[in-house]
Amino acid sequence: MVGFTRKITHQDYKNPEKLKKYYHRVEKKIYVKPRNSVNNNSHRLLKHNYMGKDFVYYHSNGTVIPFLGGGISLILVVFLPFSTDAFQSIGSIIFYALVCAAFIFFLIYGLTKPKKEQILNRRDGLITMTGFFWQKSITMSFKKVEFAYSTGGENMIGAFMLEAIRPNKWQTFDSFGYGGAECYESMSFITWYMDKNRPLPPGDAFDPYREEDFERRKAEGFPKPLYPSKISTPEATKEQQAERKRIGGW
Repeated sequence: MVGFTRKITHQDYKNPEKLKKYYHRVEKKIYVKPRNSVNNNSHRLLKHNYMGKDFVYYHSNGTVIPFLGGGISLILVVFLPFSTDAFQSIGSIIFYALVCAAFIFFLIYGLTKPKKEQILNRRDGLITMTGFFWQKSITMSFKKVEFAYSTGGENMIGAFMLEAIRPNKWQTFDSFGYGGAECYESMSFITWYMDKNRPLPPGDAFDPYREEDFERRKAEGFPKPLYPSKISTPEATKEQQAERKRIGGW
């Protein structure tokens, strides 16, 4: 599946030990059972995305910010001149100039924004995260990536969402809301999926691949999990579970 393979862009953070003490850090661990991953073919909204035994691919057009920001600023650009106090003071002139600048900014961004894609590469143990505005996507080893939860505003809207910490000079984040809106559920799904020594996470999206994935791990001798879990992650059948315990010992 070459289409979802990306070159590694970063090996590590400049301050990995400091990030491990980050107050909002979320450890890579399976905390809870994530909600079932649905089959992409049954949801039209997911037609540009993919969930398989080796890759989870999420592609965003990134049009929400330019459409929303550009739309609001365009409305203001058109209708502000017709207001009763239009251009009656220096303040109103400055405000109108800022609105025009905002419209131009969002127009340029909408036309030049980079591709926005998130990729969980279970096969190679890599993760690809998007950037803020014109920041390029970053691909690095999943075991090196640090995650945190968002704090949201004063009203807590947008809080406790899982975010990957980007390894750039100015610390920015990329939201990873897989498996649920709450950070520990999302982290559980991502860790479970990226731990290729465990069976695939629950959900009919992965059902077609379970037998093949089981046989791969069996051929490898059912190596121990790469990341810890607070819950059991059994095989699809009792017979497979017994075989894993007999061969792998777990």
